[in-house]
Amino acid sequence: MGFDKDFQRLGRYLLLTTVLAFVAVPALAQAQVQPDRGNVVAQAGAVVAFDIPAQPLTGALTAFGVQAGYQVSVDQASLAGLRSPGVSGRLTSRDALARLLAGTGATFRFTDTRSVVIEKPVTTGTAPAGQKNEAGPVILAPVTVTATKTAHAVDDVPANVSVLDREYIESRSPSKVEDLLRGLPGVDMEGGPRRAGQDVNIRGFGGQQVVVTLDGARQNFDAGHKGRFFVDPDLLRSVEVLRGSNSALHGSGAIGGVIAMETKDASDFLQPGQTAGFRTKLGYSSVAREPQYSVGGFARLDDRIDLFANFTYRDSGTMKQGGGRELDYSAEDIANGLFKATIRPDENQKLSLSFIQFNGSGTQPTNSDTAPNATSNPVVERDTKMTTLAGNYTYENPDMPLFSPTVKVYRNELSVRENRIIPATLRVDESFLVTNGFDVYNTARFGTGDVDHAVTAGIDFFNDSQKGARTTATGTAERSTFPEAEGQVVGYYLQDELSLLPGLTLTPALRYDTYNRDSSTISDFEESALSPKLAANWRALPWLGLYASYGKAFRAPSMTEAFVAGTHFFGNNFISNPGLRPEKAKTAEGGVRLKFDDIATAGDQLRFNTTYFHTEAKDLIELIVTSTTSKYTNTADATIKGFETELQYDMRQAFFGLGASRIRGDNNVTGNPLDSIPADKVTATIGGKLEDYGLRFGWRSEFVADQNRVSGTDTTGGVEGAVLATSGYVVHGVFMSWLPVQDWLAGFRVDAGVENIFDTTYRRHMTSLYEEGRDYRIAVSYTKGF
Repeated sequence: MGFDKDFQRLGRYLLLTTVLAFVAVPALAQAQVQPDRGNVVAQAGAVVAFDIPAQPLTGALTAFGVQAGYQVSVDQASLAGLRSPGVSGRLTSRDALARLLAGTGATFRFTDTRSVVIEKPVTTGTAPAGQKNEAGPVILAPVTVTATKTAHAVDDVPANVSVLDREYIESRSPSKVEDLLRGLPGVDMEGGPRRAGQDVNIRGFGGQQVVVTLDGARQNFDAGHKGRFFVDPDLLRSVEVLRGSNSALHGSGAIGGVIAMETKDASDFLQPGQTAGFRTKLGYSSVAREPQYSVGGFARLDDRIDLFANFTYRDSGTMKQGGGRELDYSAEDIANGLFKATIRPDENQKLSLSFIQFNGSGTQPTNSDTAPNATSNPVVERDTKMTTLAGNYTYENPDMPLFSPTVKVYRNELSVRENRIIPATLRVDESFLVTNGFDVYNTARFGTGDVDHAVTAGIDFFNDSQKGARTTATGTAERSTFPEAEGQVVGYYLQDELSLLPGLTLTPALRYDTYNRDSSTISDFEESALSPKLAANWRALPWLGLYASYGKAFRAPSMTEAFVAGTHFFGNNFISNPGLRPEKAKTAEGGVRLKFDDIATAGDQLRFNTTYFHTEAKDLIELIVTSTTSKYTNTADATIKGFETELQYDMRQAFFGLGASRIRGDNNVTGNPLDSIPADKVTATIGGKLEDYGLRFGWRSEFVADQNRVSGTDTTGGVEGAVLATSGYVVHGVFMSWLPVQDWLAGFRVDAGVENIFDTTYRRHMTSLYEEGRDYRIAVSYTKGF
């Protein structure tokens, strides 16, 4: 009933936004309507038969110009050393260019009916010796493969996707993955400032309701009060954030969205003509007196094999919260290593192999997201080790458009050892989780009449095997709070991207999953789920895009939720519940994108994106805590709705960004607000560029409103303890990046800034700990190739 009404609200929202686009920005629109501008769009949307094999990017663009009949303008020096994956099949020129440029960082702009400009600003890495970093526009259309499992510019997918590239990651001088995600609309972090307790929340869904991957490997660790991010952000080249229900492609857990992290490789550092080199980086964060050391090497063998190895280490002391107070038991040491090999047997094949090892150690509360307590939250010496092995193979042959397979395989091995020291009685808890999985799919491209298809069919599988042990003075036994159990999920999916008209794509998808959970002591269970999705993307005008989607998603109960037993806290015991039903959600969303170039000055860019969504969720799993028992139970049906908006403007001398999100959620059973909904927030960034000096600087602010929409403190309804309302806060920071243009400083880079510049004391919603105080950060890196 409410869902149908919200379809009407969604329609009114899209209509209003579109009308405003026509009425409020006529001058901007007029600036885009130059002679024959409509023909430019028509020409770019015309379907052409392409047959361009994988090759150096400059050669691929030359072939594109011949086959599409375009004059291609490009600075070949800026594209030297880059390779194109090629493209084949009947496509629009716009889609063909997007595929040719996938993964290169380059963008394109149609200037008339037969001309296109390829732009590749040198904003990442370092300029070759004797060459200035001529930073052009930084608002690009990054490529996403998470949204549809095929490469598209984010402007051309029917979803709200954020792609954080290497330049963004470097410029933030991040200490934790949280530093990268916190400013995104609709995205928040849970668990407080300690790394070990942090997890992500997207649109009010957190924990296992969001799929997290690292080089394609699912991160499935599920233990109360602990997070899932076991990687140093210095090793990341990109992070994709896909919001909304996406089980049709990503299976169990993709209710709130997907976080896909990818590590760096040798191509991120090798300049044209180089075959080997090294990188070093020294950093410091004052809020925890944390030095960072990073060193790596890279090589290219016979133009077919790329090798990259990197080691990073952080020695973090006791953290200071806002106002100068210290967060007890927050010190830790983090060591993270990466080895990655990329092999190209020929122009059509690519094989990537990753080995990632994370080691963390520190003295912290066993529940990292709360304060220590001798009775319910003892202090432990914790050692965490995560090893990830991942392989990714792709084949793309322009002579075989029906056969473009991708094969991903992975294995995670996680161990957590906690030796209790306060109170000082012998107790050592150990947790082990092994995840094995694969995702195999093929994309076939063909035409039927005037309709072009990209049909992706695949199967993915993962198996989780966990066990826990506890050692006391009486010996070692199974730890029932992290029960020995095994679970697996198998999913079969099909998606068809139909190019119906120039600029209009319709994408239906369907997935069928089966899952089971096995325990040696409790009855097993097996279930299945069907996840359909229908999405559309329409580039109505050169400056106007519309998109909408409707999809269903599910999350299978975790092994801990189903089989947990033993003592929760003094006088309270867990009760297992193998009869848990899967969480389910259905989401309708729609959005508007605006895109304007050359508005006030030549080369400036304005980008605007707004999305409205409505989610109906059922059978949400909650931990029901009474005076003597704790049990995971399907209790809540909920309605969650809201909007996310982003605005970016960039010119040669300056840039500006604005983001906002407002989310509301209610428990349809109790009528109370959902406690997991983040507060309303607005983020703003403004800055300048001195390109002759390789300097970029700015100010960013985060404005967060009071979050008083909570269920209250009544524990009879299943709330574990008091649910705290959260006061609003404002946090400011400054930043600077310097890539020297002088020959004798070639290879150096300096990133610096101050976070929480006014040392504000604040607490995020659903977190009992106050966040970090003023933090002076600096990182100096040097890259040298030969």
